[in-house]
Amino acid sequence: MSGERSESAVVGVANQNHGNVIEMKVSSLEVGRTYYRLTFADRDMTIPGVEPWVFLGTVDLVEGSVFAFQDTASYVRFGSRLKLEADHDEICVFFQTAKEVAELEDIHGVARAVAEAAERAMHLDHPVLPVLRDEWRVA
Repeated sequence: MSGERSESAVVGVANQNHGNVIEMKVSSLEVGRTYYRLTFADRDMTIPGVEPWVFLGTVDLVEGSVFAFQDTASYVRFGSRLKLEADHDEICVFFQTAKEVAELEDIHGVARAVAEAAERAMHLDHPVLPVLRDEWRVA
């Protein structure tokens, strides 16, 4: 199934310039291919977190179409959740909007982002995360 293109319609976005980026990302999704969600634990973006997700396809909900992704470990173990008749507690499926899909990276994008984070960390003398516990602060 690798290499199969999603047959979904592109979801419209209000901002036309940003919409073109979203449209390009959504139209380039391939079922079975792995994409990466990148997060950062700090404001300086020096401590990246990377989550690999496998694209399963589009799902039509009452609210509209969304893009389904699954964690890689359960995908390898069970296959696509969209093709299973029984659910498994170990399977994590993530439903994303077109805007959220635009924030995902391919392997080259995530490698570039992690390399840039390493450069920032080096220039900032490898920051250490503070432990906030009871002193959670909102900026």
